[in-house]
Amino acid sequence: MANNYYDATGVLMLERVTPVITALFGGFDLDESYPGDGQAYIARLSESSDPQWSDVLEALTDLASQLDLPVPDDDDSENDPMGTIIEVLAKHFGTDQNPELQNLVEHHQFEDSADLEALMLIASCFNDGYNLAAIQFEGCWHCSKPRLFEFGGEGCFLSRELSVFSGSRQALDLGLDLRQAILADDLDQAAARIAKETLSLLAGVSEESIRDRLRRRVIEQLLGTASSPAPV
Repeated sequence: MANNYYDATGVLMLERVTPVITALFGGFDLDESYPGDGQAYIARLSESSDPQWSDVLEALTDLASQLDLPVPDDDDSENDPMGTIIEVLAKHFGTDQNPELQNLVEHHQFEDSADLEALMLIASCFNDGYNLAAIQFEGCWHCSKPRLFEFGGEGCFLSRELSVFSGSRQALDLGLDLRQAILADDLDQAAARIAKETLSLLAGVSEESIRDRLRRRVIEQLLGTASSPAPV
């Protein structure tokens, strides 16, 4: 029998660790002293630190109590505990009308492992002086037996301005698709695949106006490269 694991490490890029940061990221083996210089260590380790949304709920509830805010009644089955505590804290921080946070509360299941993208959004609405600028996180899958395609890696960069994700599986799929198109002399298909990757990267830019301007700049860069004479 083989066992599969996922382990990852990364950093929070911020001014300082505060009660909000501890509540949201404390389960990730948070270490504000390492590596330092505006970065705090976090990790998701399969056998020691895999924070669940239930852990985040407990930590946020403790934070609300520390701030003397009304804490949801655990016996009230009609309320969503996570959504309720987020709303309580959002009112305290003056962000209860934030459309992105409202959308998260309405549509996120808040089950199983806590995801960094949602935590980043919540953190951005509960700023108690930490000024979290970005999250860098890099992880890998591995197996106790050398099975085919049971090993891989991924990385993500999260900030209010953009989100970037990539993985080793992506490289395999992209290479295969491009090779098949090139062998078939289907350059339209190859170009479409490259365009899809580029559009996916552009979609990670949060601000629509910046995204549109950036898209035009990319097109200009590509056209400029295509019109430049080939090196001799």
